[in-house]
Amino acid sequence: MPSLRRIGRGAPLSALLLALALASCGTSTDRAFTGPAGNCGPAGCADAGPGFGECTNGLQCNVHACTGGTTTRLLGRVFDPSGTAPVYNAIVYVPNRKPAEIVRGATCDRCAETVFDPVPRAVLTNENGEFSIDGVPDGDEVPLVFQIGKWRRQITVKVTACTDNRFDDPALMHLPRKQSEGDMPQIAVVTGGCDPLGCLFSRMGIDDSELTDAKGPGRIHVYKGSGGEGVVSGTATPAETDLWASPEQLAKYDMVMLACECKEHDELKNDAAKLAMMAYLDRGGRVFATHYHYTWLKNGPAPLASLADWGVSLASSLGTTYDIDQSFPKGAAMAQWLTNAGASMTPGTIDIKVPVEHLRGVKPGAQRWIYRGDGADEQVKFFSFNTPVGAPPEAQCGRGVLSDIHVSDGDGTGAPPNALMPASCVKEPLSARERALEFLMFDLSSCIQADELAPVPPR
Repeated sequence: MPSLRRIGRGAPLSALLLALALASCGTSTDRAFTGPAGNCGPAGCADAGPGFGECTNGLQCNVHACTGGTTTRLLGRVFDPSGTAPVYNAIVYVPNRKPAEIVRGATCDRCAETVFDPVPRAVLTNENGEFSIDGVPDGDEVPLVFQIGKWRRQITVKVTACTDNRFDDPALMHLPRKQSEGDMPQIAVVTGGCDPLGCLFSRMGIDDSELTDAKGPGRIHVYKGSGGEGVVSGTATPAETDLWASPEQLAKYDMVMLACECKEHDELKNDAAKLAMMAYLDRGGRVFATHYHYTWLKNGPAPLASLADWGVSLASSLGTTYDIDQSFPKGAAMAQWLTNAGASMTPGTIDIKVPVEHLRGVKPGAQRWIYRGDGADEQVKFFSFNTPVGAPPEAQCGRGVLSDIHVSDGDGTGAPPNALMPASCVKEPLSARERALEFLMFDLSSCIQADELAPVPPR
């Protein structure tokens, strides 16, 4: 019962009557609004009237105190832009205030320092993209945010108090396909003659309008690599060397993706460029490299070169089954996610076509994801690492992934150097290894933490 002393000496009779009327709030009905001060009223906490410390803390004022063991629960699933695969480790929350603007370019986004203002808390999606939040506000237009890294979508949903409210329609619960649907990271893609990595975005559901030249408005800027596409949407793309001309140019991008160029082509990646790439990683940049782009590591600065045991073998035209390393939390999640996404028929394994083996194993500072064999026979297909290499986890800001296989085969490969992209891309469902890349790409986007730790919701 609210204290009458809080009304104050000389309070009008109307205030006294209001206090008495509110004394039974929550007992005469099956629910009542509650706020930080425990106030309640017919229309919400703020209706408690003068002198009662009205709730002014945003959507927290619209949280009901349900009775009978019920709660206002929000459940659902988060999907990739195409709506065909779940997203693991996405943050989901009801914001108590408008979310802050996302900072573009390389930034140090550590998980331990990620802070939101949720009602009542933020949660993470599981391997099936599922989430559940108890005690949320209700109303006709409750805001809901889901994001992973700088992929962020904000929607409004109708939430009924003191019951389960489920939202799992892929048409609604997908990450942004274009900027009008939400926030997307600024990505630089370097094309290559042996791997149409840029086509992955179209097949993931990203709108073609987001692939532009480096001066265009799209969130994915295309640079021409050796043997790769030189035109996007009718406009000539800049050379790859323009991208890594300086750390400042690289730092404009949240993520850099490098498609195999059929050779190392170190004449296009001199020592200054390799130092610039490492500096980009160290300040919080994210890099995904396929096959021969291992040269940034193997032939790069000492901290990067020390990450793996490098070796060479001929490519095989036969399919090969590889194992998922489940010895760390995200690896175990990936194994389950690949099964849920239909990319693995046997949990913990994945079939990869045309494997090319330049990587025997990883060393301290790197995390193996997909591999086969042990000891001298070990071959690693995917590995990741946080940067600066060798720094304590609490001081690391960036992240890199190396794929020792081509993302795709046959999709645009062998097209003329001036082929039009994304029109030249084959629009087909993602293969098993492309699903593995999708998982690693979103993991690459997420906040930085030590791989041996299980993800936890932000503060």
